[in-house]
Amino acid sequence: MYDDVTIRPADRTEADAVAAMWDEAAARLKEKGIDQWQYPPNREKIADDIRLGHAYLVVDGPEYLGTITVDEFADREFWLPGDMPDNALYAHRIIVRAKAAGMSLGSSMLDWASRKAATLGKSWLRVDAWKTNPNLGRYYESQGFEHVRTVDLPHRRSGALYQRRAGAVTAFGPRYLALETMLLDENGNPDRGWTSDA
Repeated sequence: MYDDVTIRPADRTEADAVAAMWDEAAARLKEKGIDQWQYPPNREKIADDIRLGHAYLVVDGPEYLGTITVDEFADREFWLPGDMPDNALYAHRIIVRAKAAGMSLGSSMLDWASRKAATLGKSWLRVDAWKTNPNLGRYYESQGFEHVRTVDLPHRRSGALYQRRAGAVTAFGPRYLALETMLLDENGNPDRGWTSDA
């Protein structure tokens, strides 16, 4: 059991660790008969997300417990102009390792992302979920997300869209220490950059 965890930006040497977590999660899903993520992780995309400061790791000391990627990219096939897509932070590649199952680590990651969205001045934290994994949709609803709609495009596996208010938290999971702080400009205003104490 983990009472406290750290959520920190991944560094350039940790792309393989993120990819390994994807592979591990895909194997667990396959065992359950769920077709989600049954293809190799996109290591180039993972490396890009790390370089851009979007990929984060959940750790307990040297031990990797999970990962989450957050960015301001609204998939235009899913989020329409009426959704005010620029007014949200989007969470992707949310993975909890098997060794951390049952401790509500996913709740902690979503709470962290929700607070980050609020700090960035966003109104929403949003996710798009696998269309053929209804358990995942129910999980998001248990975390305070509302189902917006499902976009059923034949060339997309994802498309079940969920959102919750930025800043809303469940406080179900372990406490987390976020090692990043917002950078301020010379007037003390947020400049939308981040620095890490790690």
